[in-house]
Amino acid sequence: MTQVAGTGSVPLARRAGGPDLARGLALLGIALANTIGWLHGSSWTVLLKQVDATVPDRIVDVLIGLTADNRGFPLFAMLFGYGIGIIYRRSREAGERTGHFVLRMLRRHIALLAIGLAHAILLFSGDILVAYAMVGMLCVLFATRHRAILPFAAILALPALGVWGWVDGTIGLSGSDGYASAAAPDYLSSLRLRTDEAGAEVATSLVSDMGLLTPMAIGAIAARLRLFEEVAANRDVLVPIARWGLGLGLLGAVPLVAVLVLDPAHQHLDAEIVLGSLGVLHQYTGLLGALGLAAAAALMSDHFRRPVGADGTAPTVPDAARGAGPVTARLVHGIEALGAVSLSAYMGQSLVFLTLFPPYTLDLGARLGTAGTAVIVVAVWLVMIPCAVALKRRGRRGPLEVVLRRLAGSASPRVVPDRTSHPSTLGGHP
Repeated sequence: MTQVAGTGSVPLARRAGGPDLARGLALLGIALANTIGWLHGSSWTVLLKQVDATVPDRIVDVLIGLTADNRGFPLFAMLFGYGIGIIYRRSREAGERTGHFVLRMLRRHIALLAIGLAHAILLFSGDILVAYAMVGMLCVLFATRHRAILPFAAILALPALGVWGWVDGTIGLSGSDGYASAAAPDYLSSLRLRTDEAGAEVATSLVSDMGLLTPMAIGAIAARLRLFEEVAANRDVLVPIARWGLGLGLLGAVPLVAVLVLDPAHQHLDAEIVLGSLGVLHQYTGLLGALGLAAAAALMSDHFRRPVGADGTAPTVPDAARGAGPVTARLVHGIEALGAVSLSAYMGQSLVFLTLFPPYTLDLGARLGTAGTAVIVVAVWLVMIPCAVALKRRGRRGPLEVVLRRLAGSASPRVVPDRTSHPSTLGGHP
């Protein structure tokens, strides 16, 4: 028995910049979209926004509805799937048997599930890690099968993704007014509520969160093509994906956001079929927007990493990146560093918000609206960037990334040499 070389984690200095840049941006998007999980005391309208928002709050609601709601989480899920795809690709290249790879990934996802449960119970009801751990393992299993399985699974899971959009469009008809744990009078009460919610999430995740499989599968397929890593070779594909994805993602968000502005109390538009359909449109175009942003991030990262003319041609990037100076370059590299520690940053955000928003702390969840909350979210995100840069300069991973690696086992698995050299032992792909 010998160890398989090349199945461990990629050194920080060799990580692809595009996916990390997209992860860093997704962190901000998810945090902005999750502001509704910390606010309480007001009824919800479409996209879980407060129905009685002030003008500044509604302006921020519109910006979040156009750019972050149903865009941040599919982007993060897509990048999660991209990571699964990279790990599996490196496993095959190293000659690891499929069965050993699946067991290694099972241990990794069980560790992530444990971290997610801790987050969901101790910190925040809107946790995504539990769902990522469970649906992600399903993505692992599909990735090791025939090449057609992942696209087929992505299509089959689309209706489940649409259900989330339907709920976002019709939530204002239900009279809901926020997460129960956000309004709990003390920490122990909130802990009990979150514990019950976390238990229900584990029991139902493979049904209620199945929509995540679509963006995860898309990410894993993109990893097969090295789409966000080999930017120069894929530029002719990435540029139209970025332009069309971002454009359609923005246009598709407009109808539901218009309801948010023009009729948040549903005094005129209260037809469930119409609101639900607008929610589904918002959700599905958010998936396109997430793919577009991932492509744009890959192009932008490559632009700031590779000197113009290094391959005889000027890098092609989205128009917004043209003419960017050193400050923009430093910001891009900083967001990449933050994306490399996204697990720690995601948990860190929740820890900070727990000290600010509940009734048993500063109760900002009742005192602030979306605008004030968004200022805090952006400020926390910006403060985390230099911290992430400092870790990267020292060659260190985030604290929870280290915990995950230790729980999952960072050592390479062992395989039998005479089997790994034969193509039939790799399995999964024809």
